[in-house]
Amino acid sequence: MAYVTLPTFVGYSTSSGPARMSFVRRYRRLFENPERSAFNFYQRATSAIRAGRATGMDEEAMRALIDQATPRSLPHYTAVSEGWLRYLGRRAPQLVNVGHARWRYGDFESRVSPQLGLRKANGQEFATWLYFKEEPLTRDGANLALWNMEQVMPELIPGATALVVDVRRAKEFTLNSRDRARMGPWVRSEASSFMSLWEAAA
Repeated sequence: MAYVTLPTFVGYSTSSGPARMSFVRRYRRLFENPERSAFNFYQRATSAIRAGRATGMDEEAMRALIDQATPRSLPHYTAVSEGWLRYLGRRAPQLVNVGHARWRYGDFESRVSPQLGLRKANGQEFATWLYFKEEPLTRDGANLALWNMEQVMPELIPGATALVVDVRRAKEFTLNSRDRARMGPWVRSEASSFMSLWEAAA
């Protein structure tokens, strides 16, 4: 059984060639020895974004994130802060509770944990996954995350829409009907290929 996080699955799906084997081998080492797992670099950014939305003091929360940054994290948190405030603009979505779930395909299992539940001004609710990395999120990567969230939406926010935000670039993604129709076979094939490399990395 391989158990991965949604960011890991997205990272795998957007890699190619022999780099995929290195990706899976590295992740399997972490999986088998959790003490080596890396600190979640963007956890503080997630907490600051959530705190800002909870209080309606987004600029203050982002300023605090930057003020408390280390020299290493400062450029990243600055880009995240600027992108998030640009994304919000005049938006003021309310926070709603969001759960987490697992999507399974054979011996492959991914943990689907959107960081935010948001309710926009029109009342529509969104299970929202935030992407923070320096490299832009591809449409295929976003679609994989969106499709995975849709499969387990009753456990996240019943009746909600899946939403992905590339925070640094203030860009949001939703899944259109054309992409949705062709995503299932591709995502399942990605899960199968991950399992093949997982077994090879044993």
